[in-house]
Amino acid sequence: MKDGSRLMPLVAVLCLAGGPASASVYEVVVGDPQVYGQAENAFPFSTLPQYYGYQNTRYQQVYASSAFSRPLSIQELVFYPTSNLQAPLLPATLEIFFSVTDRGVNEISFRPFDDNLGNDTQLFATLAGGFSLDGSELAIRGSAFPYDPAQGNLLLDIRVGGAPLGYAGPFFAALAPSSLARSESMPFSRWHDFGSGYDDQGLVTGFREYVPEPGTLVLLGLGLAGMGVMWRRRSA
Repeated sequence: MKDGSRLMPLVAVLCLAGGPASASVYEVVVGDPQVYGQAENAFPFSTLPQYYGYQNTRYQQVYASSAFSRPLSIQELVFYPTSNLQAPLLPATLEIFFSVTDRGVNEISFRPFDDNLGNDTQLFATLAGGFSLDGSELAIRGSAFPYDPAQGNLLLDIRVGGAPLGYAGPFFAALAPSSLARSESMPFSRWHDFGSGYDDQGLVTGFREYVPEPGTLVLLGLGLAGMGVMWRRRSA
């Protein structure tokens, strides 16, 4: 009972530190979710026409480093559904990878996919499709990827497996050059083996980092310090 009563306050502190209310969100949205229409797109999360015949397919999108004002730890990836929302996502397995690449916007198409990857390629998340969207976002949580825009552009690599042919799902906000003023340049481009590359457009994408509040860090520090004190006492 003595040991148990000592542990209870420490456990409470650590649980508090991990709660959703203990962190603020830093978000970068590349593109504009409100600008769509002819530029909205469904691939790779939704549509796979019968006539292309790729049940296992791949999608890459490169984001200009200039779209990010500082380094961040990408913990959540977000896309913005726009139409055909009653249809579930493509019932397939999607493996999502990140890396830092030396390829620029409009430089990833018509190359072997692996040639676009950086040396630090990391699996971010594995998504099982077939579910219906709930709300205004498709938000995917994954293993944090540390991205420093000073090191190069960001590459998103999505590998689709076991997809049914002839499937049509929801569409997502996207950008093409026609969506922007002539003075603006595209912040990203894409490449895939579904039809042609459409190198000059891509899906509007959000990247989120959950930053612990200062008070949370203090509580976590106190908890770890308390753990150290208990360990020393037990060792003595």
